[in-house]
Amino acid sequence: MMPSGAGPSRPPRYAWKRNPVFQFLASLRLAVVLLSALIVMSIVGTIFESKFDADTARTWFYEAPWFHLWLLFLGANLTCSAFMRLPWKKYHTGFLLTHLGIITLMIGAVIGWIRGIEGTMTLFKDSPPDNALVLQKRQLTVRDPDARRAVTMHLGRGPLRVSEGKPVAIWNTPSGWNIEAVADSERVLGTFEPTPAPDGKTAMRVRLQTKAMGQTIDQWLLAGDRDHARLDLGLITVDLVAPGAAAPMAGAANRAIIRAQEDGALKLEILSGGRTVAETPLAAGSAVSTGWNDWTIEAVQTIASAQPGFRFEEWPADKKAPSGQPLLEGVQIRMTRGEQTITQWVGAGWRVVFPTGAFPLEVSYGWEVHRLPFGLVLEDFVVERNEGTDEPASFRSDLAMVLPDGKVDGTGSCSMNQPANYPQALWRSLTGLTYKISQASWNPNDLSQSSVQILRDPGWLLKWVGSLILCAGLVTMFTMRRPVTSVATAVTPDDSRRGDDAATSPSGSGLKPQHSSPSLIS
Repeated sequence: MMPSGAGPSRPPRYAWKRNPVFQFLASLRLAVVLLSALIVMSIVGTIFESKFDADTARTWFYEAPWFHLWLLFLGANLTCSAFMRLPWKKYHTGFLLTHLGIITLMIGAVIGWIRGIEGTMTLFKDSPPDNALVLQKRQLTVRDPDARRAVTMHLGRGPLRVSEGKPVAIWNTPSGWNIEAVADSERVLGTFEPTPAPDGKTAMRVRLQTKAMGQTIDQWLLAGDRDHARLDLGLITVDLVAPGAAAPMAGAANRAIIRAQEDGALKLEILSGGRTVAETPLAAGSAVSTGWNDWTIEAVQTIASAQPGFRFEEWPADKKAPSGQPLLEGVQIRMTRGEQTITQWVGAGWRVVFPTGAFPLEVSYGWEVHRLPFGLVLEDFVVERNEGTDEPASFRSDLAMVLPDGKVDGTGSCSMNQPANYPQALWRSLTGLTYKISQASWNPNDLSQSSVQILRDPGWLLKWVGSLILCAGLVTMFTMRRPVTSVATAVTPDDSRRGDDAATSPSGSGLKPQHSSPSLIS
């Protein structure tokens, strides 16, 4: 019977602890499984990174959806096991700090993964400010100039894969073109072929021919382009120069300089032995003798205003790629509208124009580009060499940070293991709200070029704070132990007759003190 005056029974204060889901998430068994699997997968990921590369490890492990789900369960386990200790006591301090530190560190990692930026940028001396940061993530973009719209497929770190007979749908344009990817390949060869563009530079398809040697060289040149303004055969060089621009100083002994005129005409200057031997107009389709044995030069085709472009094709697996032309990864794009079908390969890192009418569609495939709120200028690139040798001891990039209005907002230098920061305010550096610019690589054949890596991690501060809390928790766990507890029970006459057995049995007055040892997880 209920004692008189007693009210209805109340539920326990922490009844939610008995919830089966909560008990599962807070269990030590789950923690052991999660940590064990996490350790094994981290080891396997490290092996993958050493055998392949960092992107492969990130794709299959560290940035895979299952890995993030695993971390989510680990965070839930840490949180639930901490609340399972309610009501908290003083001796729980180390246990709680340890769990709080791990959770804070994981939150910082998630923020850095979602909001952080990491990419590379190649800079050249005497070039305008560049703010295009190339990220290590692929994308495919289709632009429709007529509709003034663009559609982008974000592919992550892996390339676009197309199963045979299963095209990947991309977009149905407002003008009725159905666009899809029908194949992918890692053996795509790109041939330089400029395309017409407003406000471009003069482009010319030049042909060098010798009947005595049975040799014909056919190549496009684009005036002012760093990589495609010259045809270099070793003993013979051909340069295409934009109107009003100076010709390169260096060249072969047998050299031809083609100067584009303001009216679109071409003027040819022929040098032999380093001296000018002839100057003549160069008409399209008319071969001109150079005087270098029986070599002739011809302007096969010209474009008054052009931009860089490539024509891509899949290279057979049983054929070796031409010297100096690396094979790329790429996708084959098919566009259909009614009875019209256009199919072209698009190489990684390039944009291809499809002849779909007055407003041709454009498809680009490659790395994502992030526009920084400031531009970088390479003011100087310095290589220090070991004394008495040509071996580089270190190299340094001197940079200027330029705002969109053209104002120089800061300068800095980055070298091996010594990055530059922008903005340079101390509080930004401490909170991670700054861009860290590190030296990535350099070109020994062109000291006017430098590649830098740029990193911004908004979760940097939480990672450090979490690490410090974790260390403090570990120290506290081993210095602030749970107090020793003992239970004393009065000895009854019956117990006294049992002799020494009563003093050492669990039911006797001599219960042994209960000690507790620290636990990290539960």
